[in-house]
Amino acid sequence: MRNGPGGRDLRKRWTHRAQELDRRGHFAKYFPRQREKILRKGFLGLWSPDQAIAIAKTEAEEGRAVRTAKFNDEMRDVFGRVGEEVREALLAILEELPPECYEPPAELEEPPGCPFVFNSRTLGREVYFKFQVKGTAKRRQVLFWSCHPPGC
Repeated sequence: MRNGPGGRDLRKRWTHRAQELDRRGHFAKYFPRQREKILRKGFLGLWSPDQAIAIAKTEAEEGRAVRTAKFNDEMRDVFGRVGEEVREALLAILEELPPECYEPPAELEEPPGCPFVFNSRTLGREVYFKFQVKGTAKRRQVLFWSCHPPGC
């Protein structure tokens, strides 16, 4: 997480959002230890959402990230982007992606990933955007899983 006031503010936002979601039963399917962890940290996984975005940007820019077939299909079918347009849109989305729009999943699936719901200028609408950072600090892999309108 970023050091300084911005990082602390983001963590407060994530924990506040997690508490809000918890009051609505969002984490009802979580195991108690997972629920406790997300309420304490505000996010799942090793990397905070702002760190995960930075990692995803670097890996995508350097051509090491992987787009799943589902991601590519959604970019084609929903947003009309194919080939190099998908890569260009992905890089633009990562630039505009606000870390405060992280929304923890209601159901823990393998892989849980980093889901965000936000208004994308690049795609011209609200989107659900999900990627995963796997591995360790030295050997990371980024997988882009989903990009579609929320609720689809």
